[in-house]
Amino acid sequence: MTYSASGCNTMSHGMHDFVSSHIVSGEWKDRLRPVLLNSWEASYFDISESKLLRLARRAKKAGVELFVMDDGWFKGRKDDTSSLGDWTPDSKKLPHGIKDICDKIRKLGLEFGIWVEPEMVNENSDLYRAHPDWAMKIPGKAHSTGRNQMLLDLTRTEVQDYIIDAMSSVFSSADISYVKWDYNRNFTDVFSSSLPADRQGEVAHRYILGLYRVMNTLTQKFPHILFEGCASGGNRFDLGILSYFPQIWASDDTDAYQRAIIQNGYSYGYPQSCYTCHVSDVPNHQTLRKTPLDTRFNVALFGNTGYECNLCDLPKEEFEEIKRQIEYIKTNRKLMQYGRLWRVNSFDEGKILSWTISAKDGSEAMSLIMQSLATPNDSHDVLYVRGLIDDVKYHIEVRENTYDLRGFGGLVNYVAPFHVKQDGFIHRVIAKFYKMPSEKESHEMYGDAMMYAGVHIKPRFASLGYNENTRYYPDFGSRIYKIGKAG
Repeated sequence: MTYSASGCNTMSHGMHDFVSSHIVSGEWKDRLRPVLLNSWEASYFDISESKLLRLARRAKKAGVELFVMDDGWFKGRKDDTSSLGDWTPDSKKLPHGIKDICDKIRKLGLEFGIWVEPEMVNENSDLYRAHPDWAMKIPGKAHSTGRNQMLLDLTRTEVQDYIIDAMSSVFSSADISYVKWDYNRNFTDVFSSSLPADRQGEVAHRYILGLYRVMNTLTQKFPHILFEGCASGGNRFDLGILSYFPQIWASDDTDAYQRAIIQNGYSYGYPQSCYTCHVSDVPNHQTLRKTPLDTRFNVALFGNTGYECNLCDLPKEEFEEIKRQIEYIKTNRKLMQYGRLWRVNSFDEGKILSWTISAKDGSEAMSLIMQSLATPNDSHDVLYVRGLIDDVKYHIEVRENTYDLRGFGGLVNYVAPFHVKQDGFIHRVIAKFYKMPSEKESHEMYGDAMMYAGVHIKPRFASLGYNENTRYYPDFGSRIYKIGKAG
């Protein structure tokens, strides 16, 4: 528990300090997190050594540091109906095993990570056929197989030992730097055949104790591995998991607008170094929403930033923008992962969300402002920064970008010397060679002015007239502002 007489932000800071100082432990407690690319949304279950290497080579060119092979790598795993529990490489997908693909990716200059879901079993698996009593199910009741899988009974020591041995075999088979530990179904059918009827009320608690024994054993055995917890994303985001795994996947929902809401909620209790945030493709795979690439990045920057998109299929312009994004992450990640996070506005209160992460000594800060749906005749915004020193002068500057001309639609004809058919051949050619620059925004102000009077930033585009004094700001538009001491 914590208390603050100064509002929810300072209450959260107390929680963040507690988690960072007293819950998270091990070699990764204070280490900067690597920029990763996860293969899931690029490949789903359809992976192969050649596909993974092609994606990894592209990741290296973009500046990624860690490549993660997600679900689909183990024996017989073509979809979610089979093979959970059988933790041996699929010889058709990885003909030379985990070590070979790991060594090849490391030779490219990338670290290697892997996905596992050790607490689960499919009925169509060698493990279930050998030990059907290891699956949790209530006698005489129809079993609910969420995502076609069942929970292993971690109240049983022999099940815990199996998971420890199986995972130890996987983690020691190659030079693995990162493990995503997933958990993709609800906790139901709570019954253990190893306990009598009058002790079934102990099962849920004993399951977690068994899980802690497994996690404790593996994290001590493999202290160099960065473990990331996951439960369909963040459905098991708690201090118990963070006692063993220093970070947790925020959500399987990678839509930037939804993620802004999710991350805002997490920030009340958890420091941003504990949740991971990925830039994914559009249309988004969960919502089919299209959000700007810079917004996807801006939201993901306020956590442990990674990527979950098919870099091989991206247009050249987007790939080059991702390269610039990754350079920006590396330059600013100490601040973004371990600075002090402040919530200024949220979508619960209106259409504007705004956050600041400031250095704890007030020397620098980064601010985000984002809108939900654009509305006309509402073009002026004020950015309120937090965490600065009142009587120190700061310099604030927007992170500049360029935008696709086609985002302005038929308005191109307002300036074109001839008629341009919207999204026609000529429109596409012009868009390929001419980009719309973002606004220029640079000010010097004292800390108290930035925090209390706010920075009156350039107006949004409104119908006509676009230049360096106008923000291109469509639905789900956003901006990042970097603040540092002046002079």
